[in-house]
Amino acid sequence: MSGDDTYAMGYNPHRKFIPKRGDLALVAASIVVVLVLVLWAFSG
Repeated sequence: MSGDDTYAMGYNPHRKFIPKRGDLALVAASIVVVLVLVLWAFSG
């Protein structure tokens, strides 16, 4: 066991990020929601 405090949780800060399809879908959905809210705010 290592001496750092993240070992027990399995967190590796040096792991390479591999984007998944769900990540892209979440970002796209968030952008759509923000655009709809901005258009709604400016329309009335």
